[in-house]
Amino acid sequence: MESELPISAFPGRRLSIKQPPSGYRFSIDAVLIASKTQLRPGDRVLDIGTGCGIISLLLAYRYPDIKIFGIDIQQELLDIALQNVSDNHMQHRIILFNCDAKNLTLSHTLGPVDVVVCNPPHQQSNSGRINPSPQLAIARHEIAMTIDNVMGATERMLKNKGRFIVIYPASRLADILEKMRAVKIEPKRLCLIYSKSHTNAIRCLIEGAKGGKPGMTATPPLILSNDNGSYTETLKNIISSYPGDYLPE
Repeated sequence: MESELPISAFPGRRLSIKQPPSGYRFSIDAVLIASKTQLRPGDRVLDIGTGCGIISLLLAYRYPDIKIFGIDIQQELLDIALQNVSDNHMQHRIILFNCDAKNLTLSHTLGPVDVVVCNPPHQQSNSGRINPSPQLAIARHEIAMTIDNVMGATERMLKNKGRFIVIYPASRLADILEKMRAVKIEPKRLCLIYSKSHTNAIRCLIEGAKGGKPGMTATPPLILSNDNGSYTETLKNIISSYPGDYLPE
């Protein structure tokens, strides 16, 4: 029920995001991938594993002339995403489907898309502790969707020269680059993300082009926190580019 879903409201009520009180809740990863996704008027975007719809909503807010298709295998999360889309009056711009990435076809989006964005499960199914919550387990581990499933769907859905943007654990950088090239998506831009300046990278944010020529640019690193735990000015600026100063978990 709506009353059971806490609202993450941006100042001025320009954008509100409902999330389940327990279970999967979006993190800073979603804000980072949305901030690094540059779109053009008329672009058609596919959001694989949309969850509560956070990436789709942020992109739709920033770019008023785009169309977004979002899918998620978990109906419970998709219902929340549908509510968020409706509450923010974006039904005409964001279309959501309950769909397994393995079953995704061009009929869902009425043709190929210009951009695919994805914040996929980051952990292999046989690694780490599996959360007892099925919702969290599916969101975090490659149980219902593997990176191979993501890349297969991206290969089918993305037009030639279209772009793929993904955020992934830095420890699995070699894996994602290999998977991208296997489906003819050439890595073009790489940004390593660090929790603090003196730590190892925790995430990699990669953009690739379908059928692109070899050659990748490594952009300046993104550092999230100062030594005292506060957000860096760079991250504050990223967050402030959205409808307010809401800080995700």
